[in-house]
Formats: sequence, structure tokens, C-alpha cells
Amino acid sequence: MSFFIDIVAGPGNSVRFFLSATPTVVGRSHTCDVPIDDAYVSGRHAEFWEDDSGNCFVRDLNSSNGTSCNGQEMEASVTKTLQSGDRIDLADGKATITVSRQDQGVASKNRFPAPEGTVTFMFTDMQGSTDLVRDLGDIKSREVFRVHEEVLTEAILQNEGYIVKEQGDGFMAAFTSSRAGILCAITVQKKLMNLRDSDPDLPIHVRIGLNTGESIIENEDYFGRAVNEAARISAQAESEEILVSGVSKRMADSAGDMVFGESREIVLKGLPGSHVVHPIIW
Repeated sequence: MSFFIDIVAGPGNSVRFFLSATPTVVGRSHTCDVPIDDAYVSGRHAEFWEDDSGNCFVRDLNSSNGTSCNGQEMEASVTKTLQSGDRIDLADGKATITVSRQDQGVASKNRFPAPEGTVTFMFTDMQGSTDLVRDLGDIKSREVFRVHEEVLTEAILQNEGYIVKEQGDGFMAAFTSSRAGILCAITVQKKLMNLRDSDPDLPIHVRIGLNTGESIIENEDYFGRAVNEAARISAQAESEEILVSGVSKRMADSAGDMVFGESREIVLKGLPGSHVVHPIIW
């Protein structure tokens, strides 16, 4: 997954989705990978994916109100190759999708090999990153992002994690144990809290989600349900919260020294059924 898309469908309604060889469908239907609640968006409006060679594509799925790429209307059912920075508009801008390619320099930061077998995945997301750029300007906001990257990178490596992706306002990391992943998440939240207390000009708030399971690793990247579930759990977390799946909790809590809050049952987009998650009291 070298590409990701950021979907904005109105104020405060944005989501990031990592692409793979399996098409990511965007549309109004709740069965879509990325549902968009807008009457002008078709039930299955468009799909995005990438291939094994690192190319990214989009296709309009015969939508009623059309899809455009960088202002040019796309033909229905015709596949278009995308580049990082391309902008896709659904139904005349009812939803805007920006295509980005992950930083390929993360591999040079890793000190440990990519975990295999049963892996714990951690996704982080910096809250309000778009507002930061607007409110602080390019120079100051870049400093905030730099500090965020340093804190996350240091915490992941200290806990023997593997950085899979970093996008400035979010990280994906992999760990050989769920305990290491949760300890990393706690380290991140505590360091950021101390930074906020000592310097009000560093308003960095992140939400973190973790899940443990089997996955497929190809070209230093991970694929599979366990990865997708971790990303969805992160999206359900509140600002400054750490949410973990039931599997991660069971595997990390053998020593009995971790404190969990009241569990809650949630629905994860694109995954069937309900899922029980557990907040970490850090």
C-alpha cells in the first residue's frame, strides 16, 4: 500500500484510506468501503486501487453526477492512472479526494526487520491537522508536524516497532507483540501530553488504534483484515485515546499490569458485525 487517499465530504467530515490491489469503493451506499452521506453521490460512485508495480488508479462506476480528475470530467468505466497530488471530485465537488504517495524514506529509519506471522498493527492520526495549517501558517505548522514525527518515530523505535508508513499527520507501525505496541502508544500519549503542558504552541493531539492478527507482507508493506481492522479502530478513537481490539487486549494483559477502561461495542466500516474495543487508561 504505497498510496493513500484523503476524502473530504463537508466540514469536519474527512477520512484517510490506504489503497491496495483490492479496489476501495467510494459511494453513498453503506456497503461501500468509504460511505459518503450525500444525495448527489451515487450508491457506488468510484473505486480506487493500486497494482504491484506501485501504480494508482481510479474508475468512475457509471455514477449519475460524474467524477472529475484535476477539473477534467472522466468517462464512465474508464480507468485513469493517478499521480500523487491529483484531486478527484465526486458529483461536482460534493466529495473531494486527494491522492498521496507515502514517504518512501521511512525504511531508512527502521532498526528492526518487519515482523512476520502474528503482528500487532498501530495506526495513529493527528487531530485537527488541516486546521493547524490554516491557523498557524506553513512555517509554524511544519514545525508542529516535525515535532509530531520525531515523537512518534522515537517511541516506535524505542519499543522495537517497525515503521510501515508515515504521512506527516499519521503513522502505521508493526510490532512483534501486542504488549510492545500498547506500550508504544502509551509512550506517545504521555510524551505529547508533556509537550502540550510545557509548550502551548505545540497543540499535538493524536488518536491511536491497535489490532493483532495474521497478515500478508509484501515489499515491506502489510495486507489483510487485521491491518484494515486496526485502521478502522484508530478512526473510532477519540482525541488522546488509545483503543485496542479484544485480541490485542488478551495478548498484552497477561501480566495484569495494564489498566483498561470500560469496553464498548462499535461498528467498523467495511467489516461485518460489531466489534468490542477497549480503551487504555494511560
